[in-house]
Amino acid sequence: MKSMRELGSFENRLLLITLAAGLVPILLITSSVQLVHLDENSVLYAASISFIWLFYFAFYLKKIVVNKVRTLTSVVEALTCEDYSMRAKESSSSGVINELSQLINTLANTFAQQSLITKEKHILLNKVINQIDVAIIATDSRDNVTLMNPAAEKLFNRRVERMKGWPIRELGIPATTPEHNKQVLEFDLKEHKKKIYLHRDEYFENGIKQQLIFITDIQNLLREEERLAWQRLLRVLSHEINNSLAPIASISATLTRFTEANCANLPSELNSDLQNGLGVIQERANSLNEFIQSYQQLAKVPPPEKTLFNLEKLVQSITPLFDNIQLRTANGPIDIYADEVQLKQVLVNLIKNARESMASLPDGKVIICLHRHSSAIEIQVIDSGCGISNMDNIFVPFYTTKEKGTGIGLVLSRQLVVNNGGDLDIRNNDNSIGAQANIYFPTNQS
Repeated sequence: MKSMRELGSFENRLLLITLAAGLVPILLITSSVQLVHLDENSVLYAASISFIWLFYFAFYLKKIVVNKVRTLTSVVEALTCEDYSMRAKESSSSGVINELSQLINTLANTFAQQSLITKEKHILLNKVINQIDVAIIATDSRDNVTLMNPAAEKLFNRRVERMKGWPIRELGIPATTPEHNKQVLEFDLKEHKKKIYLHRDEYFENGIKQQLIFITDIQNLLREEERLAWQRLLRVLSHEINNSLAPIASISATLTRFTEANCANLPSELNSDLQNGLGVIQERANSLNEFIQSYQQLAKVPPPEKTLFNLEKLVQSITPLFDNIQLRTANGPIDIYADEVQLKQVLVNLIKNARESMASLPDGKVIICLHRHSSAIEIQVIDSGCGISNMDNIFVPFYTTKEKGTGIGLVLSRQLVVNNGGDLDIRNNDNSIGAQANIYFPTNQS
């Protein structure tokens, strides 16, 4: 025997309604036939009532079926539209329709939970991509840009809204074969050159292969490693040279005093040569010691004490120290957050180098230009001197083209700029007359 709950299921209720709808007309018509004493009008009336009863229950049955199916259809349609908030109504009775409702609700709950997990992971991924320092660019199967994270926008100074759909080569990224998926490249980003590490990878979207490009700015990292290497070398050289210079200088001073007191009887020419020779030894030992001491500045660069100050006023405080200095500004007043003393030291050194390159041009001018770009503040020191003959060695310690130079000025200047969050680039002018030093500070520095 079926339980009462099973009898109350949707399909059983449909069966009972159908039986009730058909049983009443059958009874009426049968009674009419058996009761022959009823006239024809009475039989017609009974038949009419039967048909009305049948149609009423037919439409009532249709309404029940349509409402149930339409409710389930609405829930399924909502699921296909990724709306997981709707649920089918569950009754206390059993049956296939109720089981179907429970199954659809279970499916909706599963989809809702998976959608929530996916959204949370998507938010986490977006936060990581937006905060990471690595520039990330996604392209489609035709190498057109589909995504750029903020680090990529900053590196290339391009907004993803403007670059979406454009070929990746518009950013200067070369097309490479799979065996060149990892390589170190040098980009000329209009403002200055950047050395980057480029890593390509692939992913699939809707079964179509897409490309991910990861770009790491390794220029400052390489420079820091280079600086540390020079510091280690200088420490070794200083130690070894000082160990030799100290006794040389001491012995030469002792011999000088001894010869002055005890060699008076020597021929004057021999005595003079002896004195001069000892003097040269002592002078060169002291000069070499000063030379080594100057390079120790690289290992003792103090950390910057940053403040917010007006860049134009800083340059105006320097220009009276030199002749023929012309200041050009654009875009209104420019405030910069850096160590004012260190930046002044850098500018003095750059202007001094520019003046020395124009030694044969007494009337030559040094032009200082201040610019505020969308992503950087730029300081240009431009001269019309002899230019730079060997660009590869200008930031190499010990290298100098000056007769009395130490090769420390530009190396120290770039280190001071980098410590303040900027970059220093030096190049010959496009017209092949003179050179220019360019200092860049990002506008979002802190």
